[in-house]
Amino acid sequence: MENQELLDEIDKWNNIFSSTSTIDPTLYELAFFKVFIKFEKFLSDCFENYAIGLGSSSGYLPNRRLNFDDLEHLNRVIKKENRTFVNHYEVIKNLSDCFFHDNPFEIIKTDPTFTTIIGQMKIIRDYIAHESSAAKTKYISTILNDRPFIEPHSHLLSIKRSTSKSYYTYYIDSIKTISNFIINSPVIS
Repeated sequence: MENQELLDEIDKWNNIFSSTSTIDPTLYELAFFKVFIKFEKFLSDCFENYAIGLGSSSGYLPNRRLNFDDLEHLNRVIKKENRTFVNHYEVIKNLSDCFFHDNPFEIIKTDPTFTTIIGQMKIIRDYIAHESSAAKTKYISTILNDRPFIEPHSHLLSIKRSTSKSYYTYYIDSIKTISNFIINSPVIS
């Protein structure tokens, strides 16, 4: 398991955005959406692989508290009744401490910076995906801090004051940092 698929997706969009041709700014929404979906898949794959005893491409394998025979065994334990899928993010957030001694997912559970960033990215992803009134309200309230509505691509291209980077770059850099932390031997304090 590795984060190469995720990094390849990021590189693909970086190459598109660095071309000399004029780029439709709404493509930043698509790029963000695609990268975030790959990030969620990466988290799910890492959790599943670590839980059944498979290490990362860097050789890291957390010490497990629980030993599952295979993916089917794991899913029988974590899948909620009347659900056709497992919400791995919720399992990771709520139960990963029960699965691992040195929880590699601690960075997304307790680090206030990264928990906030992931929460923000989920809100943006939800609005891009659904454009429902509930998703829009949450986007305006949380991401725009109740300022007038702007499309997600405008927000993603705006500069995050404390970093002098665009929000798009800030979020993508955060995804890279988190994914690298999870596949390498995390240092838990």
